[in-house]
Amino acid sequence: MKQLAAAAKKHLRGRMEQGRRNKMLKHITKNQTGLEIGPSLRPCAPKREGYQVEIVDHLSKEELTKKYEAMGLDTSQIEEVDYIWKGQSYTEVTGKTGYYDYVIASHVIEHVPDFVGFLKDCANMLKMDGILSLAVPDKRFTLDHFRMSTTAGKVINDYLSADKNGSTGALTDYCSHVVSRGGETSWSPLRAPFMSKNYRFIHDETFNQKIFQDSIEESTFHDIHQNVFTPSSFELIIYELWQYGLITFKIESIERSASAEFLVSLKKTANRPNLSPKDRMKLIRKVSRENLVR
Repeated sequence: MKQLAAAAKKHLRGRMEQGRRNKMLKHITKNQTGLEIGPSLRPCAPKREGYQVEIVDHLSKEELTKKYEAMGLDTSQIEEVDYIWKGQSYTEVTGKTGYYDYVIASHVIEHVPDFVGFLKDCANMLKMDGILSLAVPDKRFTLDHFRMSTTAGKVINDYLSADKNGSTGALTDYCSHVVSRGGETSWSPLRAPFMSKNYRFIHDETFNQKIFQDSIEESTFHDIHQNVFTPSSFELIIYELWQYGLITFKIESIERSASAEFLVSLKKTANRPNLSPKDRMKLIRKVSRENLVR
């Protein structure tokens, strides 16, 4: 009986993962040329399945395998890494502009200190009408639950400051507000209504004070969620950044996932996206509702 239950769970996870990949690859075909950023254990467009894709990661395949084997994780899907990223722009890493039909980045964009700079970098590598496919944590179902959604104003300030390590403010906001729920740091939206609301802070005040002082004394990069989003807040930011002439992407599609994320396809375009004042107000109200803590 236990074996049957385990097999059923494995089958369900497989179907969910395939559904997720189908959404990530909705506007992507195997005969196109692409780049996947930081796939590590789980490439979305595997070379072994015939995708004409290059991979950029922070370590080589051998180094990634060693790192994740030490954690007891399945490393069977790690693929050859074409470019090693050492903190420079991805355009510099690949040496290619206007070249790719698509760029894929799963759970990357929330970590980058310069959201606008990241989008510009990806646009620089893409052909016109190229697709940037993103998987983005939905803050409502993660450790970021009590943090307010990032605004266009915040990411514009980050872009203008050109701070590669992220601001002290973003660091303290993260450390002061991240929580676990029933011991978990992310949970499925499907489970959320039935879960205990036993939230606990992950960091205590002593830790927060120390990391604040350390950040002031020496600017270093901390691998945190620099920015947090809901589907509507992400959509609003993309529109507002276009409004100020900072990006050339419009949203092609936004889809929910069965896990604590949403999936976004952005298209590089010269055509300005239109949003009437009425529709913009609807979107802002939706962002406000999504930020209500339950």
